[in-house]
Amino acid sequence: ISKISTSIDPLRHANAVKLTVLAVARPEKGQVCVAGIDENGEWIRPQGIYEADMERDTAGTIMRPFKNLCISTLYVDAWKGKRPRKEDRFFVYAKGVERELNEAEKRAFLERNVDASVDAVFKRGRSLGLIKPRILQVYEVKPQLKKDERSHEHYLRFNFKDSSGRIYRRWSCRCDAFYNTWNDMKQKHRWTYSWRMLRYLRKNETYLAIGLTYSDYGADRLEYGAYPLIVGVHVLQKS
Repeated sequence: ISKISTSIDPLRHANAVKLTVLAVARPEKGQVCVAGIDENGEWIRPQGIYEADMERDTAGTIMRPFKNLCISTLYVDAWKGKRPRKEDRFFVYAKGVERELNEAEKRAFLERNVDASVDAVFKRGRSLGLIKPRILQVYEVKPQLKKDERSHEHYLRFNFKDSSGRIYRRWSCRCDAFYNTWNDMKQKHRWTYSWRMLRYLRKNETYLAIGLTYSDYGADRLEYGAYPLIVGVHVLQKS
């Protein structure tokens, strides 16, 4: 009895949140950054989600608790860790994806929540936001490795101009879904994939979910007192 009461006790004190997910980042040291906007229009970053939480075999089926532009119900509590950011919450439990937004809902949701510029996000006390920039370049770089280290890993970076006209360069992209799109295009078009991806992003409506991290990688290019990242890439066909 004590084991059962202990396992359900956190849910009594946690708040149920319906989160429309805008970011599912690639795992970093076993942890996954997830972020989105709740039913009140507030950005939420549930902390403490691990790679093992992202794919669970339940009764022979694979359950993904978070997926971009889908609504998930999760339980969160106040974040009490170091250097709290406005959007940080302690992750307790997720029921899983309830439904995916249809194309009209996606367009309306993104347009309703898009920010005017990068400064409009980060200079007003937030560490998460959504912009609709002009993509100037997207490319991949190899990580800097120590002597005798080898890796097939690569990082994707963006250069873009936001709505204010300011140009931002070398922003690292951690969006897991976009890495899959990039790799698929790379396999299909070995010599022209980079150009084709840029054309794809420009001819459609591209939104970027952006965030600040306190991670130490790339610490030589701090902006807004932290390290800016692209944590979600969302592409809709022009209407």
